[in-house]
Order: sequence, then structure tokens, then C-alpha cells
Amino acid sequence: MTSVRVRGISSTALSYLFLLRGFRVVQASGVIRERLGIPFDTSPAEVTVKDSEEPSTLVVLGKPEGVREVLDSITAELRDVVVWWGRPGLHAVVRARVSRLEEGGCILELPGGVEGVLRACHGREGDLVVVSVARPSFRRGERAVVSRELRFDGLYVSLIKGGKIEFSEFIRDPAKKAELSALAVSKLVGSGLGVRFRSNSQYADPHEVSREIDFLLGVLRDFEAKLKSGGDVGVLYEGESIALVYLTSPAKARLDELRGRVAPTAIGHHQLKYMGLDEVVDYTEYLLSNKAITRESTALLSSYLVYKQVGREFSFRQVKPDGGVVNLAPGVLEKVEVGRGGLTLVFKRVMRSSGVYDGLGVEKKPGDVDYMVVDTSSWTISHNYYRGSDYLGTYVNINTPPDVGEGVVEYLDLEVDVVVRRDGGPEVVDLDKLEEAWRSKALSDSLYKRALEEVEKVRSNPTAHVYNPWKNQQK
Repeated sequence: MTSVRVRGISSTALSYLFLLRGFRVVQASGVIRERLGIPFDTSPAEVTVKDSEEPSTLVVLGKPEGVREVLDSITAELRDVVVWWGRPGLHAVVRARVSRLEEGGCILELPGGVEGVLRACHGREGDLVVVSVARPSFRRGERAVVSRELRFDGLYVSLIKGGKIEFSEFIRDPAKKAELSALAVSKLVGSGLGVRFRSNSQYADPHEVSREIDFLLGVLRDFEAKLKSGGDVGVLYEGESIALVYLTSPAKARLDELRGRVAPTAIGHHQLKYMGLDEVVDYTEYLLSNKAITRESTALLSSYLVYKQVGREFSFRQVKPDGGVVNLAPGVLEKVEVGRGGLTLVFKRVMRSSGVYDGLGVEKKPGDVDYMVVDTSSWTISHNYYRGSDYLGTYVNINTPPDVGEGVVEYLDLEVDVVVRRDGGPEVVDLDKLEEAWRSKALSDSLYKRALEEVEKVRSNPTAHVYNPWKNQQK
């Protein structure tokens, strides 16, 4: 069984998921062990799953085979997720070519057609250099960050050429640090190598750590031999596999369902937590666990958090299948309605620049207004453009149901859209972008099929997506 360590907002749900799928959950917190009824397993983690610094995103890293197994399980269970693989691997050691100089550094050609940035580089165009990947490229056009500090990873330790003795922030016991330091000195004195003790080593038997250092010294000897043999741009040491997993709103709902099997879980738990609303969720679940409220009543939490923001300016974060992010011009929340499946929010966005409205072919002028209708249960967002009371047309964006937080709306854009002209005629735009995202595997089969289904729904009844603020006021 592949061993997995889980940290972060979704640790309860994901740990439960991994147990169901036959993984070994290791180094779990006391709370997780109690909820899942598992013992404290101090075995080293072959794969780690944790929150990214990016919103609604997980990091999965570790041994290549294990990372693939974990990702297969996440995508099979949660379905509506997007995976961005890091290229090359984390701490991969590669031979790269200097393609050009830029701002005191070098832009490198890395294996796989990826560009890398090496700071404080004084090479010349065409030079070959050996570097380690400190941060891989996850998105098309994104540059990897590389370093001359070469690192070779094991489960317990990383050997670093020219480094020193370092410890993971999770190793805090002074006695353990002293024990590991003495081991490092005895094994590496005079070698010119440093060592970083990874978090797995806090529970490790010193003999296991010693054996791994010997193994990595052998890996390093093989690397040195490969380096002397010369060659062109290529991978000399693979490093660890790493991927980012973007969680859409439907995927978070499935995490809620999994968590709800082992712990009191408010409706919208993961959506609200990933939008930064931890404290109010924790309090709601405290009431739920003490039977002061029912789970059905927790649905009011999302309503309350949105209602209290009427009149506030919101930003809009549109995540693209390739990992890019488009930040739309902000808008003010004018209206909220409770529907059968979720909340309908109306935002007023005032245009500040001139141009042409995409797809509609209508001139855009400063002062035009977009009444943006966001339904938290819908796979569409409609942009309704007006110049005074003159209707200009509607642009229907196909996307995953949006998440709403404090002053922000976030969703995954599915690339394809439908425009509704003033005469009511619908037209599908950017279908080729959806097809490309699917062919490149940026979008899963399920998301691709759902996008096509939503397009047909809009085409069959386009006027249902048109918002008229004056008609609505009369009601």
C-alpha cells in the first residue's frame, strides 16, 4: 500500500477517501485518527497531499508511482477537478542550455520544452549548465525556477551538494535533532555534502536514515558518472513528481459528503473554508456537534454570509483550464435571492474603457453597465450589457458553479460561451477553445461533456439567461 500523509483544510475528507481506496494514511493528527478510528502510524510518507498557497488548490508530491495512484483516486472520487503537472519534477537535476540573458540572470531551455530562470547567472548564450528545479512549471508559458544547488531526495533525507545540516520545520525535538546531526556528521564528514532532514525523519529509526544516506550516496556517484559522460539538454536525476489539483465547487461538495460520514459537517464546509471563512464554519459545526442546530439549517450560513455583503464591491476570479487566472473588473453586489438550489446574486459592473464586447460585436463605451448574474447552483454566469435603459446584449459564460467568499467570486471557466443578441438569437463562441482544453487533457471527459450540455440548454432557451433590471424592479 502506498503511504500518504494529508494536511490542510480537506484532511479529514481526503484521509477517509484514501482509506476507502486502499492507501495507508500515515502521520495523521490526533483529531483525524479519532474520527477515522486508525492507530498512529509513523511510517514515512511516500506521497504528501496538502493545501497550496493558491486558492482552492491541493499540492500532491512524492514518489512518481504513488503520486499517480493518489491523483487517479482523487479524480475518480471527486471527478470535477483539474490537474496541473509540474515539469520537470521537483528537485530534478537537468542539463539545460542558456537561450538568452535577461535582467542579470539566464533564461534556460529545460527538457520538455520548458523555460527556466536562473538568477545571478553570468553564462553566455548556448552554454550548457547543470541545475536543480526549485519550482517546476505548472502552466503553459510559465517558467520554472532553477538553482545551482543540486539536491537528491529520499524519504527521510535530501543530500545537497555544497549544503549544510538543515531540518524540516516539523522536527522540533532537540534530542532528535542532536541524534540526526551526529549521524550526518559521521556519514558525510569531508564529503562536501550537506543534508536536509525531511519531516519523515522525526519518527525514523537512525539505522533506516543511515541506510538511506548510503543509498543516496550511491545515487550521487551514478549521477557524477553520468555527468562526466557529457550530453545535450536532458534529465540527469528525475526528482519527485508534483502536481496541483484545482477543486471546483462540485468537487468540494463531494468532499463535504465524505467528511460528513465521519464528522459533523456543515453544508458548504469545504467551499467556505477554502474561501477563508474558517471561524464561522468551526462555530457552526460546534453547534451541530452539540445538536443545537440541524444540518439542514447550516445551509443558511452561506445565505447569511452573502446577504451581509450587499452593497460591497466584489472581485471575480476566473480560473482557466490551463491554470491561468483572469481577474474581471470588480462589481457591487446589488441583490440576493434564495433559490431552490442555491443563491442568485446580481452584481453591477460599470465599464471604464472603450472597445467592443466580445462575441456581441457591439461597441463598448465608458459608463455602460454589466448586470452580472451569478447563481451558486448554476453552470452559467450571464453578463447583461446596458447603456442606460438600452439593452446591448447578453454574454453567457459556461463555468462550474461559483464559490462565493468575503468580497470574491471564484469559478472554473469552461472556455465555451453563448452570446444572446438584441434580437434574441443565440450564437456559440469559442467552442474550439473547449475542444482544445479537452484534447490536451486540461479538462476531464465529465467537465467537457457537462460544458456541451450547458451550451445546448442555453441555445434552446436563450432568453431565460437575459436579465432586465427594470422588469425585475417592477415585480
